[in-house]
Amino acid sequence: MDDFAIPRILVVVLIPETIEDWLTQSETETCMKECGYWISLRGMPETQNTTAVTVTIPRTNQFTVIALQSIMEGISQGVQP
Repeated sequence: MDDFAIPRILVVVLIPETIEDWLTQSETETCMKECGYWISLRGMPETQNTTAVTVTIPRTNQFTVIALQSIMEGISQGVQP
């Protein structure tokens, strides 16, 4: 179903086993360890499964500042992610 007015993306963030190793913060920076990946849900088939759905996200889809800027720029120009 692709008739949503608001584009939908799924972002999966990997975190270290020890949660304390994931995030550090100071007055000058916030640093998250590991990586996030994203995928557009546009065009994904509908499912009746309400408990679990497997989604494959390419490792090339890293959720970076540049990726987010590109996604948002595309949306502003009417291009769905």
